[in-house]
Amino acid sequence: MSVQTRPLTYDDLCQTPDDGNRYEIIDGELIVSPAPNLDHQRLLGELFALVRGYVRQHRLGRVFLAPVDVRLSAHDVVEPDLLFIRRERRDIYGSRRYVQGPPDLVVEIISPSSEKTDPGRKFDLYASSGVPEYWLMDPATRRFQLFVLREGRYEEMAAEAEHLRSEVIPGLVVDPGALFAELDQD
Repeated sequence: MSVQTRPLTYDDLCQTPDDGNRYEIIDGELIVSPAPNLDHQRLLGELFALVRGYVRQHRLGRVFLAPVDVRLSAHDVVEPDLLFIRRERRDIYGSRRYVQGPPDLVVEIISPSSEKTDPGRKFDLYASSGVPEYWLMDPATRRFQLFVLREGRYEEMAAEAEHLRSEVIPGLVVDPGALFAELDQD
């Protein structure tokens, strides 16, 4: 077994096998996760349809689903479940194979393999990298948290009549109850 002797980079990430696992680098350390479970994917599909439909209708930018590498620094490359980039910032994805810099919105859906990373290391990384808005969803507990970056720290936004309003996607209102209800449909 080899011991990692230096912080890993995007070039190292490009050398990982295409084996169905998700590979990310946080603070130079390789993080390996298995493919997401079906509840994760169902919830992600519903959320993607909602956000992408709204963003397209209002011509606000681009919405991407994993797998898309987001290079936040030389030693931080993540693969958020969903991300949004405003039209004015489209230069951060251009013709590259990855997004260079912080998206305007990042969404992570917690899986059993990411229950410590998503609300912990990634939460801190996204804040320190300047991601303006972070959504954290947990299908197991039916919890949806919306965080907005204020003075370098995330502040959790309170729901209004059980709905959450995005600050980076003007006018977008999310009904977490309706999204989670989709998990109970056959």
